Amino acid sequence: MSSQSSPTDRSRLYGRRARIGYTSPPLFTEVFPYEFYRIAPEGVTLVLTTVGVIEPNKAEINQAYETTMRAARAIAKSGVDVVVLGGQPINMARGAENADKVIQDLEAELNVKISTSAAAQKKAALALGCNKVVIAQPYGPEENARQSSYAKSWGCDVIGAAGWGSTLAEFGTIPRDAALIMGRALMRDHPEADAILLPSPNWPTIDAIEPLEQEFGVRVMTASQAAVWDALRLAGIQDRIAGYGRLLAQF
Repeated sequence: MSSQSSPTDRSRLYGRRARIGYTSPPLFTEVFPYEFYRIAPEGVTLVLTTVGVIEPNKAEINQAYETTMRAARAIAKSGVDVVVLGGQPINMARGAENADKVIQDLEAELNVKISTSAAAQKKAALALGCNKVVIAQPYGPEENARQSSYAKSWGCDVIGAAGWGSTLAEFGTIPRDAALIMGRALMRDHPEADAILLPSPNWPTIDAIEPLEQEFGVRVMTASQAAVWDALRLAGIQDRIAGYGRLLAQF
């Protein structure tokens, strides 16, 4: 025997406070869900779908853009409170103006709050006041320029960048302290930096936030932290969450 939940008995749901939809680019998505549930308060759930990216080349990114749009519409129909479109390369595949328009158009069409990885990170960087930044990213050094271009578009002055040297398929095998190691090295080389950016939500970053902020007195913004923060605030959840940096604790 079963009974259906009505809109008035949300207390019976795992996601009684909020259900967050998320379109994740990688076919294999391991790290982001784990970090989401470490950050999110009880009563908030993740409605996750992957869009099948294996190698983030131009052809796959273009295909993933279309898949992401279909996935966003499907997730919205499931009754979530917010939909976050993951993957800055996918968000920006058709230009910054289109990325902003997508949010507006989907919100109007689906009657649900929409954000993107790109929008969440921009909001977070502006809220934190990131100016002179260093970037630690999980790919090889060939990705430094692309990751730096995003930060520059938010008005940041990028004074240093480093890559771990991994591929997308290997992100789950990156050590938990990799972001901390790279952040420390970048701050030694660029002590004038006031912020450390850790793009991509698909490698381990959240355990580096507090140590780096406390050790160097800087702001730290990670893609996973920013995505969860933005989704919570869009869902009307204003909890100040300790342990994962100033962004979640103060904004």
